[in-house]
Amino acid sequence: MEDKYRYLFKQVASSTGFCDQRRLGLLLHDSIQIPRQLGEVASFGGSNIEPSVRSCFQFANNKPEIEAALFLDWMRLEPQSMVWLPVLHRVAAAETAKHQAKCNICKECPIIGFRYRSLKHFNYDICQSCFFSGRVAKGHKMHYPMVEYCTPTTSGEDVRDFAKVLKNKFRTKRYFAKHPRMGYLPVQTVLEGDNMETPVTLINFWPVDSAPASSPQLSHDDTHSRIEHYASRDDEHL
Repeated sequence: MEDKYRYLFKQVASSTGFCDQRRLGLLLHDSIQIPRQLGEVASFGGSNIEPSVRSCFQFANNKPEIEAALFLDWMRLEPQSMVWLPVLHRVAAAETAKHQAKCNICKECPIIGFRYRSLKHFNYDICQSCFFSGRVAKGHKMHYPMVEYCTPTTSGEDVRDFAKVLKNKFRTKRYFAKHPRMGYLPVQTVLEGDNMETPVTLINFWPVDSAPASSPQLSHDDTHSRIEHYASRDDEHL
């Protein structure tokens, strides 16, 4: 994923290797079109990319421009508007993954696909089918922290998770209820009922030579053509 992030940054960075708000806005605008055309854009903060641009530059202490290292650090937090990209990457990696662990719910062994390991209880694992359906074993709550693996764990990851479980053993149920853990960096989302489209005023974000208006005009109803168009643009970046 880091190679993909670095290449995406290179596509919008200036000749000096820096990216301003307008250039980042163009990248985020193109990227969000895929979940938008699939009707899932609300899960990623809406079509308005301004909050995501603001989030990135606040992360960079409001510098007028950011370099690749800062962009990568922000993307590693998996900002809400872009979290679909690393998720898609993990889904592809998990398709053939085989974990030497047993699901504590359905007893599947080995676990195929995603593996979810508890960071509250020792030797507690859930397969993707049980996790996605919300099934839990007695004594384990949905708000307890878990870690997702799309590939078999390394010895270093096993030791790290063991240390986290040990630490969490001393924390109460109330602590976990009050400190829910998000797997991505949330950004300000639009209020329900508000216009979820990027307002016309944001046209100021776009560089004159690469404004969104230069994209090919497609029929509003031609969803498949739109998806193919934006996917091909992102594929060129990746």
